[in-house]
Amino acid sequence: MEAEGNTNNEITEKTGLSKVSITKWKRRFVQNRLDGLKDLPRSSAKPKYNHKDILKIVNTAYSNPPEPFTNWSIRRLSESSGIKMKKSRVHEILKSLDLKPHQYRMWLFPSHDPEFERKEMEICGLYINPPENGVVICVDEKPAIQALERIHPSDAMEQARVQRMDFHYKRHGVLNLFGAFSVKDGFVYGKPSEKKKAPDFLDFLEDVYSRWSSPTRELHIIMDNYGTHTSHLVTEWISNHTRVKFHYTPTHASWLNQIELWFSILHRQVLQRGDFKSKEDLGHKLVQFVEDYNQRAKPFAWTYKGRPLMIMC
Repeated sequence: MEAEGNTNNEITEKTGLSKVSITKWKRRFVQNRLDGLKDLPRSSAKPKYNHKDILKIVNTAYSNPPEPFTNWSIRRLSESSGIKMKKSRVHEILKSLDLKPHQYRMWLFPSHDPEFERKEMEICGLYINPPENGVVICVDEKPAIQALERIHPSDAMEQARVQRMDFHYKRHGVLNLFGAFSVKDGFVYGKPSEKKKAPDFLDFLEDVYSRWSSPTRELHIIMDNYGTHTSHLVTEWISNHTRVKFHYTPTHASWLNQIELWFSILHRQVLQRGDFKSKEDLGHKLVQFVEDYNQRAKPFAWTYKGRPLMIMC
């Protein structure tokens, strides 16, 4: 701009820079030309922590913490690595590498059932294309539902404030809930029970059979490999009911059973924030929810791995 004939005052008005700044950079350019526009070398202290120190922190974060601790804290990381590093510095290192040893999330361990593919295709096939003369029912139980009574009433939701619940409660025991879900129409049959042993499950199967069986159609029941489902009483019962077919989900893959989705709805809408005066009150509300749900029941838009169901040839 000076080469074009502008004065310092004109350059100040056009760029918003101070006269001191303009004079400094003009002087540096005159003395050293383009090199004068580069940053000058600066004196700095020797880094306190080198690459090996940082690597020790990272390797420690990847290792398991000493017992009985289940996760690393910033202080514990610094101590276990043998490097006395400030918490803020350790935090910067972890943040720069997107490492979060203080967090975790649940996940489902993959099934190693050698017959996983066959069982999975068999169940998905029933979901996609059920037999014309058959009914597909998903069966399972939700065990040990606690009848918890809140000692203090909850504070209702207000504007800019969510509902608040006190953490004190009384225990009134537990109930189990046997559930059966009709894949075709979403109808649910639920039966609360004090116990969940083989005789109790067999009584529930009898109810399912009487509700959905017919001399002209087959009853296909999907369930997991829980001990009561494969007991001698149950296998003997199935041998005497030729129009009932059992389909077991692969081991560690009960998520293939659609009743699990309904149990999730039950937990969120009834159990998670429930207040039950007794086991009888819990059982009554479970049955009440089933009846209410069946008034709006519809089949699940169920998919496998997030994709539309497909029959593999």
